[in-house]
Amino acid sequence: MSTAPIEGDIDIDGGRLHYRREGRGEPLVLVHGFGLDHRVWAPQWPVLTESFDVISYDLRGFGRSSLPGEAPYAHHQDLRALLDALKVERAHLIGHSLGGGIAASFDVAYPERTGRVVLSAPLLRGYAQLGELMKLLKNVWQIAARDGLDAARAAWLNASLFAPTLQTPAGRALLTQIMADYSGWHWHNRDPETGLELPLAQRLNELLAPTLVLVGTRDLPDFVHMGEALAAQAPHARLELLPGLGHGPSVEDVALFNARVLAFIAGDAIAK
Repeated sequence: MSTAPIEGDIDIDGGRLHYRREGRGEPLVLVHGFGLDHRVWAPQWPVLTESFDVISYDLRGFGRSSLPGEAPYAHHQDLRALLDALKVERAHLIGHSLGGGIAASFDVAYPERTGRVVLSAPLLRGYAQLGELMKLLKNVWQIAARDGLDAARAAWLNASLFAPTLQTPAGRALLTQIMADYSGWHWHNRDPETGLELPLAQRLNELLAPTLVLVGTRDLPDFVHMGEALAAQAPHARLELLPGLGHGPSVEDVALFNARVLAFIAGDAIAK
């Protein structure tokens, strides 16, 4: 039986991270996407905590973690600081979108601390061929500047990126609540987050952990292409396209996503 969940905060250089921890077994860290927070993984908690010590946290600038200051920082270094504070030497990672890029960056920077990695529609910093996603992001930033944060939140939630997720009642309820709570700080401020010294998209061959990339066939083509690039260049990665799912497979088909995660982390072979 899983241990009861605990929530807390740890101090990091220039800020504070909020986390939730539950379960027992090997550590497994869940990393959320832009505009979201650790609650987006609620559909995974009941299943994953039966087998793993599950740590889900709010990235700096999101949820109940502190906002960035003026000093440079890197999300993957914040993740290392979280693991250090929780006395976790090595962990499996699951990351979604922005969080997928962070999980991959952590593996590149700290391979000895990385177990198996699941990347759900990962966003690759430095990937040069972004099309519809870049237009969408620019549009939301412009709405924030012109019409304010409430209008930007509505535009972000109702963007084509999230349409498949919002078509599921559970997905609509979850994303509507989480995005309503997002501060919108990034739309009005310059984020000094730096990422890896060379952008992740240029270092995919250094992603050495066994890696499963999951992308829905209804996601934006940009995410399909980034998934293909990662699976082609990372030596121990494979891409699985999920028919009929969009940008939020962990919410849109909880049973399928959880089954893929459990089978892979338990030791499914990586076929190249």
